[in-house]
Amino acid sequence: MLHRIALAGAAVLIASAPRAQTFPERPITILVGFAPGGAVDIVARTLGAQLQQQFGQPVIIENRPGANSNLAAAAASRAKPDGHTLIVGANGMTTNMALYASPGFDVERDFAPVSSLGQIPNVIAAGKGFAGASLADLVTAAKARPGVINYGTPGAGSSPHLTMELFERVAGIKMQHVAYRGGQPAITDAIGGHIALVAVNALEALPQTQGGALRALAVTGQARHPAMPDAPSVAESGYAGFESQTWWALFAPAATPRAIVERLNAETRKAIAAPAFQERLALVGGSVTGSTPEELGAFIAAERVKWTRIIVEAKITAE
Repeated sequence: MLHRIALAGAAVLIASAPRAQTFPERPITILVGFAPGGAVDIVARTLGAQLQQQFGQPVIIENRPGANSNLAAAAASRAKPDGHTLIVGANGMTTNMALYASPGFDVERDFAPVSSLGQIPNVIAAGKGFAGASLADLVTAAKARPGVINYGTPGAGSSPHLTMELFERVAGIKMQHVAYRGGQPAITDAIGGHIALVAVNALEALPQTQGGALRALAVTGQARHPAMPDAPSVAESGYAGFESQTWWALFAPAATPRAIVERLNAETRKAIAAPAFQERLALVGGSVTGSTPEELGAFIAAERVKWTRIIVEAKITAE
């Protein structure tokens, strides 16, 4: 029996090698769980353009927005596992496991990690409704008035919302969350003084912080953002190790042959190293971060554990 299993395994490896050498044999479709024009869509389209040049096959970006990217992820998880259907996912690939009772997929069971692509920090910013100039001022004010200071985010369970929930815990404060349908309405209300603070990704915050309508109190990456050099990171503001970023990564269906995953990884890392990709990500405030499939898999597992704890403790639901 063991001999037959070994032979069968060897046969699979032998069969997958030629497929990897000839891959791709037809156009590749990359699913995106958000509408055109957003950061995930921009990343996917920039990646697709590079892969199309490298593979010599069309790369089609298919937008399937809905349920915070669950619809696209569920469809990608059920696709034929031959490398011709992929998905560019973001934080929701992990957080949706806890935010939804039935998201329609399991990120660790149903996907083969290919490579991380990039990341962008969130920004904690103040408008007219908060007079403080630093994160220390915010913490002092929040401790003096627990549960009174409010902040807006793009929605319940969004990366900025979970970032703020995490910060409340490490800083020992309590604030009031106001969920909006997207970052721009929250930014508008912060500028108008209707809410004290706003937490959004750097892409959305940058025009307003540079124009002076918002004051960036901190960025949530490990280091300062190049476009906001005066805004310290949360980590350097007295909370060492704090990090929470919006990230993007490429996934294939779980049963995709290892040889094809490795080919996709190699071509993806080549694509994101191209100047055109690096420059495009810089324009949206992001930075490139490639990885091996194993590194991405470990990151996904850690993110799931980290944010599930926050979601459960705060009793957050997206349904």
